[in-house]
Amino acid sequence: MKRGFILLFVFGFAILFAQTAANLTEFKENIANQKVEAKDALKPYRFDGSKITYFNFKTYKQTKEVEIYLFNNTDYRFSFNGKSLPNDVTVEIYDKDKTQSNRILLKSFSGIQGENIVVESSELNDTYKNKKSNATRLKRVFVNYQIPGIPGAQNKTPTMKERAAVVLVMGYKN
Repeated sequence: MKRGFILLFVFGFAILFAQTAANLTEFKENIANQKVEAKDALKPYRFDGSKITYFNFKTYKQTKEVEIYLFNNTDYRFSFNGKSLPNDVTVEIYDKDKTQSNRILLKSFSGIQGENIVVESSELNDTYKNKKSNATRLKRVFVNYQIPGIPGAQNKTPTMKERAAVVLVMGYKN
């Protein structure tokens, strides 16, 4: 009898582990497909790189920051794919990192969940020049993902419903 319970427990654990691994594999495959979709949105710009930001929704608010360098006088296009978001996040683009109190908000948008949104560096440069006197052009930008708290989230052992990612793909004008 005791041996049967142990065998049942091991079998149940193996099924649970296999299901979690399958869900995680599917999640990563979806990210790869979304990266291809985001790259297509860059055209006619040439692909330059990508930054995928993974996170788990928690019961409290979080901020994730990504730094992007803008080289020479090149125009860039950024494609944000939010199709791996179970809940919406707010995307904010600044001229300086989050430790700087005098940073300038260049663009903010939400509604990225399930969408692919494109932003161009020329628009960010125009905003930067309008808000800061004697500004020439941006040499880098900082993308902040404002992740809201979700009631009932599992902070220590997140479920697949709480896992999320934003795919950011960058391209430059040829």
